[in-house]
Amino acid sequence: MAKARRFIPIVLRVATAAAAGVAAIVMSTSHQTATVFGLEVQAKFQYMPSLIFFVVANVVACAYNLLVLVVPTAPSLAARLVLVADAMLGMVLTGAAAAAAATSAIGKNGNSRAGWQPICGIMSTFCDHVTGALACGFVAVAVHFLVLMYTIYTVNSS
Repeated sequence: MAKARRFIPIVLRVATAAAAGVAAIVMSTSHQTATVFGLEVQAKFQYMPSLIFFVVANVVACAYNLLVLVVPTAPSLAARLVLVADAMLGMVLTGAAAAAAATSAIGKNGNSRAGWQPICGIMSTFCDHVTGALACGFVAVAVHFLVLMYTIYTVNSS
């Protein structure tokens, strides 16, 4: 049981870091140029603040989960600070994924009331990258939630 207790958080944190890292990489490589009515139009993640927030949040989550692997898990002040940081990071990751998903929905469906046309018919590669990044981002959120639950369990059980 003692080995499992050390092994579980390592696997969960590495999985979170991997999912968040892949989400950040896929989103940061999403760009496409297309010609519409004779005009060259570009789509990049940098043009949308919510997608920038998504990339930054996932880079932070990746780095944080790898750095926390060296923090002792024994009952200590450090373990309690990790718990607080895990909770805060979970909220940031969830907010970033939700904001990026809302932006993605507007890109895919447009908004007729605001007069915004959907772009995914024209920028299919860009939209596919964003969709893949969002999928990885939501996996990172879900696995980070498991990390948070396990951290709560270990801090409270000691």
